[in-house]
Amino acid sequence: MSIFRANKPPKERIITMSILNYAEQASWSNGFGFQQSPIDLRQAKPTSVTNFMVTDPWIADREIDDQVTIQLAGHGTTRINEMTWHFVQAHIHVPAEHIATKETVAELHFVHQSVIGALCVVAVLVPIGKANPIIDGILDHFQPHATESIDCDLTGLLPNRGTVFQYLGSLTTPPLTEGVTWYVIEQTDITISSEQLKRYKQLFGPNNRQVQAANQRPVLRGSGTFTK
Repeated sequence: MSIFRANKPPKERIITMSILNYAEQASWSNGFGFQQSPIDLRQAKPTSVTNFMVTDPWIADREIDDQVTIQLAGHGTTRINEMTWHFVQAHIHVPAEHIATKETVAELHFVHQSVIGALCVVAVLVPIGKANPIIDGILDHFQPHATESIDCDLTGLLPNRGTVFQYLGSLTTPPLTEGVTWYVIEQTDITISSEQLKRYKQLFGPNNRQVQAANQRPVLRGSGTFTK
């Protein structure tokens, strides 16, 4: 069964990424603060369970080649520990940006926004394993140098279980806006195959930002519950 349904007219969305040169990323952080992302998560302190509930599916309605990754703009609603967030876009980083306790090769970012404009990123760290059918569909549908209308349910890229790291950081691409709430999920449900990874690398070069200083920020670690 295809994850793509009949095309619908695209809606306007806030898109936060643009054409970037990752070879020159050292210059991105000039003049910015002390809460930048990504970071090394391995010194996180234990905390209570983080509850994720997708109340409206994460539906992508546009697939965009922004020349550094595949970007998927869309809509959906997520409640995280009783806070409501609206899904606006997703994208893929290869290699993974955050460092956690297990080896991962990719990182999925699901960018959310609150009604008052606050930003939240749900990040899924992805290890090598079996091919993922949703990732296959995204790669199959992708058209270089184009924006395509799609109707793709991304909710299946949220795992059924995992360890959740929470901290306050920034966007990992310019304008590197701080005050972003991060939920980084280390898990084994969602995997990418070697062949899928190869296909992605044939389209794009490395697009991970270098690890930033934690600057004594509190980083919390706990189990997650996921309702979809």
